Amino acid sequence: MIKPTIKLDETDNAILDLLAQNGRMSNREVGRVLDIAEGTVRQRLKRLLETKAARIGLVTDVAAVGIAASAVLLINTLPEERRHVAARLAKRADCGFVGLTLGRYEMTAFISASTRVELAEILEEINVGIKGITKIEVREPVGWRMHRYDLVHVT
Repeated sequence: MIKPTIKLDETDNAILDLLAQNGRMSNREVGRVLDIAEGTVRQRLKRLLETKAARIGLVTDVAAVGIAASAVLLINTLPEERRHVAARLAKRADCGFVGLTLGRYEMTAFISASTRVELAEILEEINVGIKGITKIEVREPVGWRMHRYDLVHVT
């Protein structure tokens, strides 16, 4: 079981919920909505950020910025090369996620590109260029039904 770095209370969760809805909301505005002092919001956020319990960022609409093709890679590797393969994938600018997994595949990665032709070139580059990969299955999403960014506060 993963031990939490900090314990979140109702106020922490309320602050995170408001910022998940509107990340541009000021500390003053958050305080006003929750009926707490702006300084309290500032201190809570500082603690959450310093402990890495939360991150503040932005979400990009991938289609709007020209990313039209993507693939989920299901990967098997030589056992001694697993972490090396994961590290090489994680360094790629076109790779948005790499995770070691349990089950039939040892690793999952998510790759994005501006076109399907570019995506095919990237997949070939990964398959040929990264030592230790024994098998890659590719799943190309053809439509999204749901992609929620508000599900997890703690990272």
